[in-house]
Amino acid sequence: MTLLLLLPLMLITSANALSKSSYQNVSGMKKDTLYRLKNNECMPWRNLLLTIAKQFQKLVNPDKEVAEKAAFILDDTIDIRTGRKIEKISYVHDHVVGRKKSTLGFKNLTLGLFDGTSFSPSLHAEKPLKQKQRKEQYTKKRDPRSNGAKRKKECDMDKITSALAMLKRAGKHGFRANYVLVDSWFSSKGFISTVRGIKNGALHVICAMKKDFRKYTYNGQELNGKELLKTLQAAGKEKRCRKRNTRYFEVTVEYAGIGETVKLYFCRFPYQKKWKLFLSTDESLTFLKMLEVYSVRWSIEVFFKETKQLLRLGKCQPQNFDAQIAHVTTTYILYTFLVYFRRMNDYETLGGLFEEIKDQLVEKNIAERLWDLFEELLDVVITALTESGTVDIQAFKTSPEYVHIKELFDVSFLGNQLFGDDKAA
Repeated sequence: MTLLLLLPLMLITSANALSKSSYQNVSGMKKDTLYRLKNNECMPWRNLLLTIAKQFQKLVNPDKEVAEKAAFILDDTIDIRTGRKIEKISYVHDHVVGRKKSTLGFKNLTLGLFDGTSFSPSLHAEKPLKQKQRKEQYTKKRDPRSNGAKRKKECDMDKITSALAMLKRAGKHGFRANYVLVDSWFSSKGFISTVRGIKNGALHVICAMKKDFRKYTYNGQELNGKELLKTLQAAGKEKRCRKRNTRYFEVTVEYAGIGETVKLYFCRFPYQKKWKLFLSTDESLTFLKMLEVYSVRWSIEVFFKETKQLLRLGKCQPQNFDAQIAHVTTTYILYTFLVYFRRMNDYETLGGLFEEIKDQLVEKNIAERLWDLFEELLDVVITALTESGTVDIQAFKTSPEYVHIKELFDVSFLGNQLFGDDKAA
């Protein structure tokens, strides 16, 4: 497990790459040992991650205080893959590249806790492949009671159901927050009402909303988002937030199906023509306070960026679905370790911390390899001097010992890595 966590820091891309690198002597294990661990459907990856997250909370927040802006954050990211034979792979919608664009891969749905950053991963399929293509996919028989079988079954759940299950699980394991922050995709009535029912209404929802067909009751009128905005503009209720240089409207409305009134915020940010719409079930929040809390949601976008760029999230290619779960979990555990180390050592960014740890590992490895090279060179030279008494340097260049030294150099760190294409060098 420790070796799996260290691979990204060593700049090693896989267990196979480890067996071919200069780190191969770090452990007596062979690559198949790591593969067996990742492919084992009995491994309790979720419980392991939850245990790490709870221990992290215990260390950084021993008094179990709930910060004012403490929030659960839900979002998903696309893990792009290239092989259609990967188990449970599917075409997933990629909103970044276009409305109707689909990409082969997984949707990685993540629950994060701000102020005590712990994450819980879940992979999801969207559009299934065609029947002929599904037959080509890797298949594996699992005990229905195994963790791997349960995670595979969850892959076919819709994101709303899975997201609610993750929130309930977090509450059950003792994680506490005041808000749930989501984008407009999770803004359904069912999601909001269910979240409000968790822990007797302890969690409030703040989310972005689309100005679509959904109706809100304002002054006895049923209005959708666009109609409500025009009504507020006609009534001259526009306000200005000087701190954010933003014009906005805020209004309390009834949202049928929620079971309580909610507060809507229409705002237009500087240099933008379109009005944004946000919803909060906490009616006490002013517009500025709502923005400050909702801005916390950006931390999960930073998380996705750092784990993909630094820790190789989404770069796992095994066909076994259990290996995909193992990859995501070990990546999140390593991220948690790095966040804790950053907190204890006052690093400004996780990227800066990663670069320093990575450089230290590489420098240590270079030093060890150079010393091994020099030690072997000395052994050859000393042996030659001992056997011959005195050595003619010109004659030595044609000797078997010199040829051996040259071969050592050719296969050494200097010959193959310093002047080659090895990225670690």
